[in-house]
Amino acid sequence: MTDTAQHAGAEPWHGDVGGDPGPEQWALPKDEEAERAVLGAMMLSPAALAEVRPMLTGADFYRPAHEQIFNAITELADAGRPADPLVVAQALGGELQRIGGAPYLHTCMAAVPTTGSAGWWAQIVLDKAYARRVIEAGTRLVQIGRSAEIDDPLRTRVRTEYAALVETEKRGWDQPAPLGAAAAKLPEFPGQVLPKWLAMQVASVSEYTQTPMDLAGTVALSALSAACGGRAKVVVRKGEWTEPVNLYTISALPPGTRKTAVFNAMIRPLKKAEKDLVASARPRNAEQRAMRQIAEERAARTATAAAKASLADRAGAEADAREAARELAETPEPHDPQLMTDDVSPANLATLLAQNGGRFAILSDESEIFDIMAGRHTSGAPAMNVFLKGHAGSELKVNRTTRTSDMVDEPALTIGVCTQPVALSALAAIPGAAGRGLLARWLFTIPEVAIGYRNTKPAPADPAIGAEYDATMTSLILTMFQRTTAAELVLDAEAEKLLDAAGKDYEERMRDGEALSGIREWSGKAVGAGARIAGLLHLAEHLRDGWGKPINRATIEAALAIMDYYTAHALAAFDVMSTDETIVRARAVLDWIQRTGADRFTARDPFSSMSRSRFPKITDMDAALAVLERHGYIRRLPDAPAAGRGRPTAPTYEAHPDIGT
Repeated sequence: MTDTAQHAGAEPWHGDVGGDPGPEQWALPKDEEAERAVLGAMMLSPAALAEVRPMLTGADFYRPAHEQIFNAITELADAGRPADPLVVAQALGGELQRIGGAPYLHTCMAAVPTTGSAGWWAQIVLDKAYARRVIEAGTRLVQIGRSAEIDDPLRTRVRTEYAALVETEKRGWDQPAPLGAAAAKLPEFPGQVLPKWLAMQVASVSEYTQTPMDLAGTVALSALSAACGGRAKVVVRKGEWTEPVNLYTISALPPGTRKTAVFNAMIRPLKKAEKDLVASARPRNAEQRAMRQIAEERAARTATAAAKASLADRAGAEADAREAARELAETPEPHDPQLMTDDVSPANLATLLAQNGGRFAILSDESEIFDIMAGRHTSGAPAMNVFLKGHAGSELKVNRTTRTSDMVDEPALTIGVCTQPVALSALAAIPGAAGRGLLARWLFTIPEVAIGYRNTKPAPADPAIGAEYDATMTSLILTMFQRTTAAELVLDAEAEKLLDAAGKDYEERMRDGEALSGIREWSGKAVGAGARIAGLLHLAEHLRDGWGKPINRATIEAALAIMDYYTAHALAAFDVMSTDETIVRARAVLDWIQRTGADRFTARDPFSSMSRSRFPKITDMDAALAVLERHGYIRRLPDAPAAGRGRPTAPTYEAHPDIGT
């Protein structure tokens, strides 16, 4: 392909120094083929445009014509308009002929081997632009040195020039997050924002068990979720966004921290309510069993009669058999009401959801459910479908071998687990747990336990507080159980504004280098989780008089305070789920980067320098690099275009500019 000078308006020199670059070896670095490929990919693919846009600015292009095309494309994108060549040509207007006319836009598109490699070409453009800036800065430094006078602030001018160059290098980078955030001081559960009857129980249980309020507070939310899940939803934006009120929670504390005592105290009303529901359903179930047995026997009898009927009697016998089969299908199988369990296979869980109106809870003071998700009942294959759909409320099909399948339109599954911190790594190790969004659905708490400093003779529990908690929670459970449709809880105007502001805040905190950039999947669901918590708090506060009331600003404030708490603990939990050994390995790789000054490398580079006792396998290095990338110390560069059928090239990483300083 011809060089720059072939096209109208081309300029062979692009920089601040000015003048003819002279011999070819002194020309500024450039790769016009890469520039054309980038522009062509941006016009061909919105995905390529989205990938390239954060990497480049117009000033990174060597040819001014390419800078003009890039700016036209990005301005169209900012206006929400397509960036196909026809629209780009219109946007360029009179400048179009100066850059070579409409055919040149098609020349750019023809330079694209594949739009999936747009990031690779953009990285080349970025590297060449940086190299030009280094040369230009060096030229200016030479001029500064040659023109310096006795009283000239030479060092200040040099430092200014150097700082400007370094600042360019840092574009797109933010301050890395410290490794091992789990060791940092984490906030305590804001129990004071709970409804009074619930806050008093949480504080009382925490005191007499000498456990952190985090544990009782989190199990309290799980109990509310089990009571209300599937029977209410929060209308965040009418017709656009609703949130069910079921939650997944994990309380991770070391062994010997009285988890079971707290767990039992908080779910006690659920056990009692379930027994009461079973007792009240017993007469009805007995009647239904009798009717079911009659229907089964009649269906069997008429089917046999139809099979044996003579030709003359067959039509009537078959009609009787069809009618009996229809009656059997319409006669429900009786089931005892069940609110919760602590151990269930995925298939049985789907059945329990169908039998209990689409709502169910798994509440346990152990982490067996993680083994089940990992495939205990499915020959080692991860079984996450029912758990993913049960949280989101997505339609769930329940297959049966003995009769027709059931559909659960809006399943609402609650999971509340009390376990040890080491179990978090088991959850993260489930194949696909991160990629399919399972990890993003949990509210984590990793409270600090003051073992060795606990009061060995705490005041006994106040019976009145426990009695009020049991009575109120039981009333909530039974009231919600009677509902056949989900109540829609709306927000008042002030509450809606506050939740919108929270959404904007979380969005900004997920930007590259910001505090939540490493847990974007979790953070993307945080405002929705806050709405769910607000719905639970509203129901707990207004059990008898609040069905017609909107959720107010105070309730949203309380829910967001709780979500601020869970956000801090999520950051710690995701570090724990990286495993302590992985954090140690990540620090070792970070030390290697600092020691060697490596700015770009593959996993094989540090692996070949490390002890095999620290990194037995290359996959151990991959895990450490993933931690460093999540914390903002390194970033993976775009992959090179595939070359034939050979093995793909190893990923290349770039180190943060500040690591070696």
